[in-house]
Amino acid sequence: GANSPVLGQNAEVSFQEPRNLSRSGNVVATADVRGNLGPVSVVVQPHPGKDWIHDRWQAASDMHGTAIKGAHWIQLDFGPNAVVASKIVLDWEAAYSDKYRIEASLDPITDQSPRENLWILFDSTDPLQKGTMIVRKEGQSPGVKSKTPLHVIHTLPVLKTSKPFRYLRLYILSSAMGWGVSLWQFDVLGYSEKDQIMA
Repeated sequence: GANSPVLGQNAEVSFQEPRNLSRSGNVVATADVRGNLGPVSVVVQPHPGKDWIHDRWQAASDMHGTAIKGAHWIQLDFGPNAVVASKIVLDWEAAYSDKYRIEASLDPITDQSPRENLWILFDSTDPLQKGTMIVRKEGQSPGVKSKTPLHVIHTLPVLKTSKPFRYLRLYILSSAMGWGVSLWQFDVLGYSEKDQIMA
């Protein structure tokens, strides 16, 4: 209800730091396209790689970064123990997106999912939500001669933290740079329902 405490802010769990749920080694990542670089599983590998070719997923058809047309998505399945997110970090390559939303559900998410079965944790097309995002740029992309970052990191505070989910979908509406969007890591920080039972 409206007065229920927000998980992670109430006294019961205040001693427990959020942990990185997506790097557990048990999260299954799927995507709408294979792309031309690493498989989508690289975005949840426990130890993020640094190989520009193999350690990132990219919705492109060639090494020029030619975009595979249309919207794209990456979905994470956290398994039978539902989780609650407190923060999401998207580590994009220079081919980042600035128009996307993050959807959560207890059921697998498809474009046909009933709206009442899923909720939006973050929507970058909403100016108020976009204003809460922290953007950090690091490194230099080896694929471009001009000054172009190797990492464009979006840190997203999650406002609706009280609702547990099993599935999380990053729905990418478009690319900010024109290239096929590319993601190094999809980090979800928070709590497992199992953690709460043990707490």
